[in-house]
Amino acid sequence: ATPQPWSEPFMSDVSATPAPTDDEDGQMRVDGTTCRAMDSNQETADGAFSGQPITASAEDPPVVVLDSKGKAFDQLFAGASSLVLAQSNEKLFHEAGVWMPETSEWLVTSNRLREGTPDEHVRISAIHFPSGKVRRLHALEACITMANGGTTDFQGGAYLLSQGMHLVSGSVWHIDADLVTATQFGPPSSCVLNSPNDIVFHRASGSLLFTDPSYGIEAQGFRTSHNPRKGVYGAPISAPSGSGQEACWDMLEAGCQQQPNGILLSPCESKMYVSDVWDPAWRKHHGVQIRIPDAACGCDPGAARKVLQYDVDRVGDGKVSLSNRQLLFDLADGDSGGPEESGFPDGIKCDIHGNVYAGCGDGVRVYSPTGIFLGRLRVKGGAANLCFGGDDGKTLLVLNEHRAIIVSTSTSGALSPYGA
Repeated sequence: ATPQPWSEPFMSDVSATPAPTDDEDGQMRVDGTTCRAMDSNQETADGAFSGQPITASAEDPPVVVLDSKGKAFDQLFAGASSLVLAQSNEKLFHEAGVWMPETSEWLVTSNRLREGTPDEHVRISAIHFPSGKVRRLHALEACITMANGGTTDFQGGAYLLSQGMHLVSGSVWHIDADLVTATQFGPPSSCVLNSPNDIVFHRASGSLLFTDPSYGIEAQGFRTSHNPRKGVYGAPISAPSGSGQEACWDMLEAGCQQQPNGILLSPCESKMYVSDVWDPAWRKHHGVQIRIPDAACGCDPGAARKVLQYDVDRVGDGKVSLSNRQLLFDLADGDSGGPEESGFPDGIKCDIHGNVYAGCGDGVRVYSPTGIFLGRLRVKGGAANLCFGGDDGKTLLVLNEHRAIIVSTSTSGALSPYGA
């Protein structure tokens, strides 16, 4: 979870109450939190949604405003509409965003709730499509501490990351298709993960690739143990248990990222993208500073708001290697609108054409596979993460902290039919 670069500091008033119950007014209350499935959400015969046209009148401000830079963007959102699928008085819609086809839901994780208190935690929820009904996943929360990013396993289930807490290491978990059972996948006992952020499954090799920044100890203060390295890990799902597992977990890239955040694979899995997100002003723990070891990369030790691109090569035994690091785009550049407007790139996803969608401070920015800025979906309050879903993979979920917004598109997510 990025340290909220697009919003004011969050103060939660959540309190412990019984399990969720449906109110007569159609709301669902969960531990003092109010979640509402929006009245404007109407299910159609084919299971799609009839949302508010993006060209709504000024008297009825649209949820999303299209800012196109040309024909390529126009084709992606021809005839698009948008609506708020669900909203909450807490920041429940922050990370993960994994489409779960068995239950027709998106698996999502919240921002940190009750930040800085002994009860600091992250909530795990599922948002039903198209009803907008939100349910809390207590069984998963009981296992997965400070949950963060996730991805599909391509068999109906998902993988979800835990950031750990205090001395407890971050970890990787597998979730079943019904969102009931969580099984810890790793790490090996000898490996400490700082605060794992985002994850993707490389099908060709059978390897999980995930980012492990150090936000938890350097910026957010909920971790006390740490690994002196931060970067991108690779771990084959066929890795043996016990001592044999240790040799299979590799730090693939630790050389040129201030804080590796979102991670993404191109449709053909030959390219990997990583968002690098950091501002020195976020640092709260000045006694710990995990530095970048590779000074030769020319990385600016200050703020980072960019997305890097790598070639992905299979090396056998379910492993991959990374090479040919390049800059895909940098939001500090003028042609991206400037950092004051765009903020930082957090979650990133691909469509079937290889276009890269980045959740940023001004909404969702769309780039071509070569890094050309195609346009943006302007969303008030920005976008922390996003995910394609629905039966045809053409519905884009935008996680806007207090709101879960859906946008119809003319394309599909790269990981369809299971979402990105």
